[in-house]
Amino acid sequence: MDHVMTLIAAACAATLAALSLLAAYQWLLAAASVFGERPLPEHGQSGQTRFLVLVPAHDEEAGLPATLRSLDALDYAVDRYQVVVVADRCADRTAAAARRGGALCLEREGGPAGKGAAIAWALDTLSGLSAPFDAVVVLDADTLAHPGLLAAFERGLRAGHQVQQGYNDLANPWESAFTRVIAVTSTLRNRLFYGGKARLGLSAMLTGTGMCFARALLERHRWDAFSVGEDWEFSASLLLHGERIRFNRDAKVFARESRGFRQASPQRLRWASGRHAVAATGGRALLAAGVRQRSLALCDAALTLAAPTYSVQAALALGCLALAAVAPGGAARPWLAPWAAGVTALLALYFLAGAALTAAPLRALGGIALIPAFLPWRVAVEVLGLLGYGRGRWVRTRRLPAAR
Repeated sequence: MDHVMTLIAAACAATLAALSLLAAYQWLLAAASVFGERPLPEHGQSGQTRFLVLVPAHDEEAGLPATLRSLDALDYAVDRYQVVVVADRCADRTAAAARRGGALCLEREGGPAGKGAAIAWALDTLSGLSAPFDAVVVLDADTLAHPGLLAAFERGLRAGHQVQQGYNDLANPWESAFTRVIAVTSTLRNRLFYGGKARLGLSAMLTGTGMCFARALLERHRWDAFSVGEDWEFSASLLLHGERIRFNRDAKVFARESRGFRQASPQRLRWASGRHAVAATGGRALLAAGVRQRSLALCDAALTLAAPTYSVQAALALGCLALAAVAPGGAARPWLAPWAAGVTALLALYFLAGAALTAAPLRALGGIALIPAFLPWRVAVEVLGLLGYGRGRWVRTRRLPAAR
């Protein structure tokens, strides 16, 4: 029994050591983000960049009209951007909805499944048509664009940032206890984590929607990411080729979040599976290149890919705290329990900081009651994703149309 408890104490100590470093790293980024990004310098006349807004859509007839209406309301010259919907192997009337909304619609009937394949096909098709554009913005068909989206991306492009990731916010943050928790974790990820990276000059990662690419970059690096984690995959590819992904906190998009576990599970499983698959290959390659080139940015990107999510960190800290509390007396318990309590407190305060930075902190805290169920669910999703579940057929997340 003593031998077993020694092994458990050693495992807890190793876990807490890793969590301590991650917590310190996250708090460092949070502290950096408080000072805000360095203002982007003005270069040349604004409103001159020609944008192609690409909207991949698979059976999105219901949600697409709201997305197109938000793009119609952009605070940008209408003759300087073109909205193109990729109706990808649709069984509904997505193409008709796209044309009713005033978008150019490309219908893809065959070829491999997946968003990455649809993006690559659309870019090749549009290049063949000699479409006049200077940059491409990719927006999901269930996402709303902030009116200043293209203006913010243009400022980034004029400052020399050829790859940008926008701020992915929620369109329905207060709809349920589940969306309130996600509203907080979204703030942690965008404002504190990636906001801190931007302040320190570190690279962000692409997150699938609200992405901007200069045409010159796409001509240098053809879209070649076709896995279920196409955003992570393309991120790793770009970084390994010496590009830098700039987080642009002013370029905001709003996605409609699932209301609960049942709706969210297929999507989160797909994301987790895709990230773990990319981490197994791209993460190792980024770390090796970072060590070889003595590049802090590449090593940081490898850590971003490989590190457990905030929710998994919190679950592991609570697990260590519980084990320390119930373990029989011995040499390990006096130092293990305070250590676990300290790490748990750091992560809890980090969550509270995120809640305080949301638009409605008290409403955000209304999701706390769901955390005892939320954390085990997130751990289960990550474990299943690590085992490869979710890398097969893509299944659309079913939810109501986006609305604000």
